[in-house]
Amino acid sequence: MRKRMMDTDDGEKDNSDRWLLTYSDMITLLLALFIIMYGMSSVDTVKVKQMSQGLEQVLNHTSQTSDGSTGGAVTGVQPADNLEKVYKALQNYISDNNLGQMIDLSSTGSSVTIHLKDAMLFSPNTAVLLPESKPVIQEISSSLQSIYTDINHITITGNTADLGNRDPANEADSWQLSVDRAVSVLNQMTAMGLEADKMSIEGNSHYNPIASNDTENGKAQNRRVEITITGRAN
Repeated sequence: MRKRMMDTDDGEKDNSDRWLLTYSDMITLLLALFIIMYGMSSVDTVKVKQMSQGLEQVLNHTSQTSDGSTGGAVTGVQPADNLEKVYKALQNYISDNNLGQMIDLSSTGSSVTIHLKDAMLFSPNTAVLLPESKPVIQEISSSLQSIYTDINHITITGNTADLGNRDPANEADSWQLSVDRAVSVLNQMTAMGLEADKMSIEGNSHYNPIASNDTENGKAQNRRVEITITGRAN
């Protein structure tokens, strides 16, 4: 009888100790899980850091040095800088050749517009280019060719003056003349070597005046061809 009771006590003691094994297994599994999670988070941190550095280089135009450190801003010339150089070069050309009464320039930073009065370009009421206009177009074409890779688009727009006669025949002639003059300038520029793949034409007739059509001086300003150059995005 005593032996049976002792056996029972030993069995109960053995069963009561089993929770220690379960607890030990659980701790071991948790430790393994934490190690795995830590390893995963470390890898992700490295990747995030690399991505962050890459984005910083792109957004801030920074360069990566050979030892992996981040260098300063890229000193290469940007498209806007090249547009500004062309703008200044054309300004100098206009000044040196006393063409201020015939050519106007404007710049927005991302685009440059060249305003050419028709008196310098064409015979009256035609789209035939005058001989004296060709050196000017050549200068413009050469300047644009030098930065062609930085150009997004070139738009050539013809404009006429409003003579007050709005009958259908005159309206049709005005539209046609504005388009034909834009085409003549484009053809001359491409003949001088400028590629046509970034170029387009527009004709505004007399519907985009920059001065009053009530005076001859105003009409002379409205008769023009505009060459607008937009730069490629950085």
